[in-house]
Amino acid sequence: MNASPPADAVDVGALARCAALDLTPERRAAVQAVLSAWIPAANELSRKMSDAAHRELMPVTAFAHAHDLPEDAA
Repeated sequence: MNASPPADAVDVGALARCAALDLTPERRAAVQAVLSAWIPAANELSRKMSDAAHRELMPVTAFAHAHDLPEDAA
């Protein structure tokens, strides 16, 4: 299966409609500014971490559900 690469462009209006948010033009512009900076950086990090050289890396902090912990640690 060929997945298309993640899009860097964001349709804030479409996202707002999907979330049932009635954003003013000022709020929409603010969201657009944040996502325009964040999404390309997140996509670049995703591409970097998908590289074979990084596949064995694990996060420093591991999260576990309480039911996965021994009873005295929960």
